[in-house]
Amino acid sequence: MKYIDFHCDTITELHDHPEKGTLMENSLYIDLQKLKKGGCFIQDFALWVDRKETPDLWKRYEDLLGTFQRELEAYHTCLCPIRCREDIREAEEEGKIGALLSVEGGEVAAGSVEKLEQLYKDGVRLMTLTWNYPNEIGFPNGMEGKDRGITKKGWEIIKAMESMHMIVDTSHLNDEGTREILMTCKVPPVASHSDARAVTAHRRNLPDDLIRLFGDKGGLIGLNFANHFTGTGEVTTLENLVRHARHIRDIGGIDVLALGSDFDGIEPKLELKDASDMGRLAEALKKGGFREREIDKIFWWNGLRYLEDVLR
Repeated sequence: MKYIDFHCDTITELHDHPEKGTLMENSLYIDLQKLKKGGCFIQDFALWVDRKETPDLWKRYEDLLGTFQRELEAYHTCLCPIRCREDIREAEEEGKIGALLSVEGGEVAAGSVEKLEQLYKDGVRLMTLTWNYPNEIGFPNGMEGKDRGITKKGWEIIKAMESMHMIVDTSHLNDEGTREILMTCKVPPVASHSDARAVTAHRRNLPDDLIRLFGDKGGLIGLNFANHFTGTGEVTTLENLVRHARHIRDIGGIDVLALGSDFDGIEPKLELKDASDMGRLAEALKKGGFREREIDKIFWWNGLRYLEDVLR
């Protein structure tokens, strides 16, 4: 079954650990061979910049971008960059895997609309507003600033993102900031890799009121495979992924649910072997009571609808 995945950290891993291989073949959860075997239609590739480990955030971004561009060029016969709706159709017609480029951590833009515009020119079509530290846009889901919303500069960035049809991603953002965006933005956001807090009480997971708002506003929530978000102890089991999927569906509706694996950015202990094993998740959802049409929506239909609505 084909699928769309809204988050992975494979490019960052390949950049920092070139000994692990290339995007075509490596020892990670994702490479092109695994994606093809698993049925991947579109894969989001995040460029993650950790502000506490990186003195020059823009240089780090450019270095990661260079790695992505080199891999894209090396394997252009099986990869198609997704920058607009037409690229989605081209990828499907040519039998290529769509590559959606994102930035994880809005501090890369440093509150500058000009830098945001450069990200867009570079092909970035989704930006995760925060990672685990406060920045010019807002506050993460941690103790610091947990009740504070989007900053004045943050609204400038978000409005600019909306105007250029760059996807706003609220994963890692605190509840108040996420709530403000859902209530204010004309274009619904995504939570690219988040689970349900009512199932696993982790601050990175979404409470029911926000899941409901995502559903009401037409946004997307990508099911995250990380064991500390799914509540599975040392190993992320298919059973617990199904539990989170069921809860998100029941609260927000089936149209809100997508996939956001977080492959290569999470602890390497999953019941799924790697991206080639995604069919097992579909089977687990079916055994868990999901209908075929619902599984199609989770795996690709909801994501495709959203991308075609937002990208231009």
